[in-house]
Amino acid sequence: MANMDDDKLTEQLESYRKLASEDKQIDVASLMVQALQKQPTNFISDKEKRWAYLISLIFPPFGFLFALKFYISDKDDRNLATIVCVVLTFVSIITTWTLLKTL
Repeated sequence: MANMDDDKLTEQLESYRKLASEDKQIDVASLMVQALQKQPTNFISDKEKRWAYLISLIFPPFGFLFALKFYISDKDDRNLATIVCVVLTFVSIITTWTLLKTL
């Protein structure tokens, strides 16, 4: 799906370039910026990531659920969010286990 959006954007930018070659008064840069701003973003929200990271640290087993949720999602930044949740969960588990062991 992202590839199709990229193709449409490329075609649109190419049409802007052709328009600019025909009429020198057309501001191609602003048209391209507007086209890029209209592109849909497919990222996990910062708020959702913040909550997932916090829960991964405070309630470690639930961090794996967020990691699974992010892993099966279709978001573009899902791999990084999944890895961060898993790492934070392991760090929290190891830290808790070490603290309990020393007490």
